[in-house]
Amino acid sequence: MPSVGDQSDMSDLTNFPPDALLQASLEVALAPVVGPIVLAVSGGRDSMVLLRAMARWAPERIAAVATFDHGTGSFATEAASLVAAESRRLGLTVVRERSRTPGQSEAAWRTARWDFLDRIARAFKARVATAHSRDDQLETVVMRLLRGAGARGMAALAAPSRVVRPWLGVSRAELARWAALEQVAYLEDPMNVSRAFLRGRVRHELLPALEAATPGFSDQILAIADRAASWRREVERHVDAMGVDVSPSGARVSCPVAALAFTSGAGRGVLWPAICARAGVTLDAKGTRELVKFTTAGKRGSSIRVSGGAIVLRRGAAAGEPSGDRFEVRRDLPRRPQDGAGVWSGTWDTLPPRIGRFRWRRLHTAPLPGQRAEPDLWTMGFPRGEQVALRVWTAGDRIRTLGAPAGRRVTRYFSAAQVPALDRSTWPVLLVDNEPVWVPGVCRGLAAPSRPGRPELIWYRCEPEFD
Repeated sequence: MPSVGDQSDMSDLTNFPPDALLQASLEVALAPVVGPIVLAVSGGRDSMVLLRAMARWAPERIAAVATFDHGTGSFATEAASLVAAESRRLGLTVVRERSRTPGQSEAAWRTARWDFLDRIARAFKARVATAHSRDDQLETVVMRLLRGAGARGMAALAAPSRVVRPWLGVSRAELARWAALEQVAYLEDPMNVSRAFLRGRVRHELLPALEAATPGFSDQILAIADRAASWRREVERHVDAMGVDVSPSGARVSCPVAALAFTSGAGRGVLWPAICARAGVTLDAKGTRELVKFTTAGKRGSSIRVSGGAIVLRRGAAAGEPSGDRFEVRRDLPRRPQDGAGVWSGTWDTLPPRIGRFRWRRLHTAPLPGQRAEPDLWTMGFPRGEQVALRVWTAGDRIRTLGAPAGRRVTRYFSAAQVPALDRSTWPVLLVDNEPVWVPGVCRGLAAPSRPGRPELIWYRCEPEFD
């Protein structure tokens, strides 16, 4: 059985009866996928064929059908209604949503649609399946060529991805043939015949002209894209072996500095885009060049901002990680509203559960100290009714500790705790009588009454939530 993304092998299936072709394509695409599937269905022919085929041959894999109304007019609403009605007729769960702010470009529509699909997939702990066909792949590759894409971009829709694309080796003509035989209901998107956007011009003008001038052009381009996809899979396997860690939200990715330090400049130019992609960041050529330089020029604690809305920094190893410095890629996310603008005051027993990007969890019992005289630096206890204040760190903060009873700048403790400079401006500092007594996870002051075994103390554990 051919592998997903192998366009030449999949095209050999076009001599099969329509049922056999589509069923085989589904089996190939679903075989490596563990868990349920959310079907992305627009109401157009190809996606309605996907809906009908999945309901016939793999209904147990469908977690839900997701359809998004872009809010662009009556067609979009009618298409979403068709999807909802057909899904319910087939006994499937359907999730329908309408955009509140209709986009004005293909990129805006794509972003809104994928924000919706990703959210639904997370809710069902599932992967998204789309109806992209062989023709969609061809158009995408040509569009990327026009924009100057390199080998990585040439893989296009066949690149390694969490998105499942069963029809990637199937032509639109074959999908149309099956839709006619099965009398699949669908709506023809008026944008499919429009030349208003680049894809329409590539589909209706450029590709027919190129095929007429060079017969076999489409097959040659798809073969190149397939080789690019194979190359990308090799790169991904190499990145897997580098010790790359991805945060639960996917917004942060880190890798050992040593894994890149002894790689050539050309090799870094290949690896950095693959590493950043795991945080959902797409590098452009300029960002890639900057990161290639940063690999050797960046010192611990330094950082740079790159294309795609990301920051890359060099930091020391955190608790639980292997020793040695690490590069960390952070995708910019909308900040959670800051409770109390990052400042709070009151009694210790009324501390809210969240302030800024930190969660404050009240403990029912005092922490066990083990072999140490103090609990870990993320935990603190104060008497009930003690007046305390929380604010973010400022550059002049000093704290009196056992090692520095006269006071020492908190920045030195941040460095010792390997807290990146980027995070310090939002880091909480707890004060009693305007004196810093605790910087969670960093240091504890002499004035902190956090000795275990004191039953009158109320204990909290601070937990950062950067993602």
